[in-house]
Amino acid sequence: MKEMRSVLNEILGDDLSPGEVLRASRIKSGISQDELEEITDIARSNISALENGRIQMTIHYAIRFAAALKLHPSDILFPNGHVEKSDEIRQIEKRAAALRKRRSVG
Repeated sequence: MKEMRSVLNEILGDDLSPGEVLRASRIKSGISQDELEEITDIARSNISALENGRIQMTIHYAIRFAAALKLHPSDILFPNGHVEKSDEIRQIEKRAAALRKRRSVG
């Protein structure tokens, strides 16, 4: 993964998407989208959509792709070593912090 990451960083920069990691890993392994479909039972159209960021990478997909490409699922799900927080996740964090604060005061 480190070798592939350095090549990807040269091409794309440090901020990789799960789809970019999937595509690069698949190509590095010499596997076509059709072959990856055959191996994982994930439709080629979904593979294409995942690689192009049209649908979100899930743990379900990451586990299957990781098995096929000799990766750990976290290499695909968290290619930059951290979780990108959506506005929804930030709101959850704020609500959780407010709850903890109320409990500590009361």
